[in-house]
This record gives sequence, C-alpha cells and structure tokens, in this order.
Amino acid sequence: MNNFKLIKQLKSLNFVMFLLLAGNTSLLFAEVRLPNIFSDNMVLQQGVPVRIWGWADAGEKVNVTFLNQKKTTIANAEGKWLLFLDELEYGGPFELVVSAKNTIKFSNILVGEVWICSGQSNMEWPVSLLNNPKEVESKADYPNIRFFKVKHSSQGKPADDCAGQWDQVGPQTVSKLSAVGYFFSRELHSKLNVPIGLINSTWSGSAAESWVRRDVLDADPAYSDIIERHNADLKKFKSFKNIVSAYKQFETEYVQWAKADKQAKKEGKPRSDAPAIPTCQPPNFLPAGLYNGMITPLQKFAIKGVIWYQGESNAFDVVDGSDGVHRAIQYGKLFPELIECWRKDWGLGEFPFYYVQIAPFGDVYKPKAAALIRQAQFETLRKVENTGMAVTMDIGNVKDIHPRNKHDVGKRLSLWALAKSYGQDIVYSGPLYRDMKIEKNKIILSFDHVGGGLIARDSALNFFFIAGKNKQFYPAKAEIKGGQVIVFNKKVKRPVAVRFAFSNDVIPNFYNKEGLPASPFRTDDWDFSETNR
Repeated sequence: MNNFKLIKQLKSLNFVMFLLLAGNTSLLFAEVRLPNIFSDNMVLQQGVPVRIWGWADAGEKVNVTFLNQKKTTIANAEGKWLLFLDELEYGGPFELVVSAKNTIKFSNILVGEVWICSGQSNMEWPVSLLNNPKEVESKADYPNIRFFKVKHSSQGKPADDCAGQWDQVGPQTVSKLSAVGYFFSRELHSKLNVPIGLINSTWSGSAAESWVRRDVLDADPAYSDIIERHNADLKKFKSFKNIVSAYKQFETEYVQWAKADKQAKKEGKPRSDAPAIPTCQPPNFLPAGLYNGMITPLQKFAIKGVIWYQGESNAFDVVDGSDGVHRAIQYGKLFPELIECWRKDWGLGEFPFYYVQIAPFGDVYKPKAAALIRQAQFETLRKVENTGMAVTMDIGNVKDIHPRNKHDVGKRLSLWALAKSYGQDIVYSGPLYRDMKIEKNKIILSFDHVGGGLIARDSALNFFFIAGKNKQFYPAKAEIKGGQVIVFNKKVKRPVAVRFAFSNDVIPNFYNKEGLPASPFRTDDWDFSETNR
C-alpha cells in the first residue's frame, strides 16, 4: 500500500470515529456529576455554608443554582470542583440545579437539621426488627423526615463516593431505617417542627478501629496489636481488597448453604458442613476500612452533628478470642480520638457527638470488659467537649445483645440534642457521678444531673459496693440524702472506694425523678487482678 492510500484510509477512519464520538459526547467530555449523597428528597443543613461538589472536565465551568443563589466555579486539573452556598434557612421543597455541558436537577429538597447516625448493630437495627414493626410502620407518616442509607463498604484507601439515596419516611420506607435513628429524628421533628435529615452509616458487628483514620492508629503504639494483626492478614491475602472479597464470597456461599441445609433438613436428606469462615479479620474490623468507605465520602456534606451506638465489638474479640479487657481499655483511648478525628476532617468545628452507653449483657464478654467500655464512654463525656451520653442500663436485656427497646434509646439521645444543641430547658441526663468524700466509715457521693431529685425505683438502691485499702469490695447499703448518696458497710471501717453497677450484666434501679437512669461508675483505678470484683 502506498503512502497516499494509507493517508486517505486513516482520514476516513478518523472521520468515522468523529461521527461515533459526536453521537456519544460522554466519550469526548466527562459529564458534570455529583456524589450520591446529592439526590432528590435530600435535606441540606440550615445555618451554615453548604458545600456542593463533584466532577467535570478539567477547566470546565460549573454553575449551581439554589433558590436565589447562583454560584460558579471551575473544575481543577483533576476534574474536581467545589463551591459554597450561603447559609440557608429552614424550608422547602426546593430545587437544586447544577449545569455545565449537561444539566442535573434535584427536586423535593428540604433545608433543616442533618444528623449522622453511625456505629454497629444496635444503631443499624432496623424498624422492621422491632417487637412491633407493623404498628410503628403504620404510623410513620413523616414526609419532612428524610434518610440516606450508606451501603456497606470497607476500603483500603479513602473513597470519593458511597452508594445510597435519600428517601422520605413513610409506611413503605421506614422499615429499613435505623430504629434508634428514626425515634431520635421523630422526637426532634415533633419538638422543633423543622425538617430532619438522617444519614445512616452503620455496619453491624463493626469495631471502632475501622471507623477512624488510619494515621490515628499508626501514630500510637497503643494500637500496635491492631496494626500487626492487619499486616499479618495482608501477608496471607496479599491485599486489602482480597480480604474484603474473601468475606463477600463467604457470605454468598453461606447464604446458599443455609438455603440448601434448610431444604435438606426438611426432606430428611444428608446435610453438609457450613463453609469455613476466612482466617482473617472481617471487613468491618479492618483498620480505617469503614472510615474510608462510609465516612470519608460524606465529609464535605454539612451536618448538625452525630449520634453513635457502638462499643460491643471492642468488649470482646471475634477473631481470636483474646482478652476483651485489653480491648476495652484500649477503647478508652480510641473513642475520644475517633470523635476528634471526625470533627477535624469534617471541618465544622466541635459539632455535637451524642452516643449510647452500651446496655447490660454478659454472654460473650470477658469479666468486666463491658463495664470498662461503659467507663470509657463515661470518661469521654468528661474529657471531650460537646458530647452527650444516653444511659441504657435499665432497658437492656442481659440475654440479648440487641435489646428491642430502641424507642427510649432514640428519645434519650434526643434529650441531649434538644437541650445542648437546640437550647431547650429540660432535664436531659440521669445522675452522673461527680465526686466523693469520706466521713468516718461512710463515703458520700455527689452527682450532676440530679434533676428533681434522686430516687431508687421499686426497692432500696442496689449494686453499690465499697472497699478499704485492702481492695476487697463488699455489697454496700446506699441511702439517698438530698442530691447525694451515702454508702457504707459495717465490715469496711475505713473505706476508700465505691463501685456502682460496675459489671457486664446488671440492671440497677438508681434514677432521677425524671426517670433517667444513673451511669455506672467506679471511684478507684485499681487493676482487677488486685481486687475481688
């Protein structure tokens, strides 16, 4: 073939390619797009500048219109763009329009209060698994409460986006919503009369180390065991992605096996063994995995605050059954750092972070492991600004790690929000230990949040223990006097320490008159090997 013919054919080929590309502009230009957190039915946060962001061709001009605001920016060299809307006021429904070479319209948007709800199974627990789901669903007519369910995703590196969409709360949709989140948002909506948006980013059974940025773990020797175990898994499975894939394959095989096993049992046929669990940490334990996959993609989205229910998985170890006490003590350092990590990366200051103190349960915990998690949560309340803790010692189930009373959990979280975030003059916490003084053979305990007064429900105060310098605890008599509790036992002549409900699975009866329970506590810091409790 001579050069002239070759050039002619190449020109013809180029013309055909031009026609093909002209009919499919997405091959020529990247259409402007936004992350999935932007969709119809979404709620935008009132009272703060609102970030809108996404992707387009490098250098492309992007226009955003919302109400009377018109904003413009240019996509950077990587095709990323971001701009701010000025502070918004409550209301809706509105429309958001984003345009460049193409135009995207989002409709039925509200402006209100946006909260993240996160943690493990007790936060993920859906309305459909309550004791009375049909009753709750039939009454769930709240078009101004919206929710976004983040799809499970454990990632080795920070992700740009997550899967999910916004829905209105109604009888047909509420069943999949976090029950705690639903009751929390319902309380806020009824008391404030404003739209509420709830972003549900949860994974059952997850450990706290998966919800924090990786460099937080790498920087502190206190977490070396977490990193060492993960590195050992990487050595076996070659990559983070392979670990996640192994568990996905196991889940698929297990579902298939369970279905076949049920049928074999029904028909009286031989039954096979269940598929083997992968010999590595599950995806919801992988260091920073859930932070990368389920939190990072949300962190430009403006929010009011966070509600959190997690800690059970850090009171024991599902991987190798190692000492849960070590894990629980480690949680005392990790949990405050998790809060600070989220606040730093969101860039919205010290936003409210309200959490649930884990409920009483005993079957899988090492002795005192759950008690230590509660202590860590109590101490976080003292150490970290703008936090709040809903106590659940009276509404747990010592035989079920998933107590079904999620209504009171959501309501107690809402009390913290209504009082501290929205300025309502209400009692929002049960008694919290403040300090003690020793008078002869008695210890006098003082409390914050006594409300209208301290009470013992149904009987004398229970689960108080007292010890002297020998560190041997005895059951104590505890008497309420004004806003204090006087604790004593005749066997302890010179007391130095008190513990209250400091156990994995007790249900105490100590409240304020508003019906909010006291948090467990201990006044000592003794090693358990030195004591009898």
